[in-house]
Amino acid sequence: MSAPEVHDRRSHERPIEEHLDLHPPPLARPAVSLLHRDPPISPTQFFFHKEIVFVVTLTLVVGLAVAAAVNGGSALDTVDVPVAEWVADVRTPLLTDLFNAGSTLGDNLVVFSLAFVFAVYTYNRCKYLAIALVLAAAFRPAIEFVLKAVVDRARPTIEPLGHFQGPSHPSGHPLAAASLWGLLPAVVALHFRSRGLWWATVAASSTVVVVVAAARVYKGAHYLTDVIASLAWASLYLLCVQGTFDRFHHDRDCRHPQHEVQSRH
Repeated sequence: MSAPEVHDRRSHERPIEEHLDLHPPPLARPAVSLLHRDPPISPTQFFFHKEIVFVVTLTLVVGLAVAAAVNGGSALDTVDVPVAEWVADVRTPLLTDLFNAGSTLGDNLVVFSLAFVFAVYTYNRCKYLAIALVLAAAFRPAIEFVLKAVVDRARPTIEPLGHFQGPSHPSGHPLAAASLWGLLPAVVALHFRSRGLWWATVAASSTVVVVVAAARVYKGAHYLTDVIASLAWASLYLLCVQGTFDRFHHDRDCRHPQHEVQSRH
């Protein structure tokens, strides 16, 4: 083969890069896939990436339940009674009004009503989230009833601001608040693409749940360890809610008012 022939053959050869599409067009996906389906943080991500936290949380709820059930929770009185007495001493009319208002955010009427409203608002864009909102609110009372019946701790008697019925441990209001407000970030992520708004909603929802818990201690409806246990149970409950939601939602796309472009690498 002569040199010119070699030169001619090479002149007709094209670089392999020209045959391959190394820069395909960007893939358009709903922005909801980034927040609604894959939020920056969630109960499953938090507990599964920090297994020690899950073990500690589970140990905490079991330990507090056992301590509250034995001898009427006398082992916990060394902490609960001084706190209850201190709270009774620092009450003021203004604080009472504020905590009474905060406590209503965990009332069954508020939780059931807003869960229905959020579900209706959400259904056309993601029926799985709408169903999760309703079921989370609906199943929570049964779980609360069983836990209270098993532990059966008496209510505080240190100047309660009202007449409260039923066992004291765990507190039902924080668990009810978490079953609703804990899902609000998912609702916001479904309708808006702003991560800043999502984080603001997480902060606001967490604040609501904590305020409800503090209000129950302030009103003398529960001991401090009752609400601590309720907050721990609430985190585990939201873990179960998200696990169930993810199982049925899987990779289904939901309707979203905006889209963003993601580059495929």
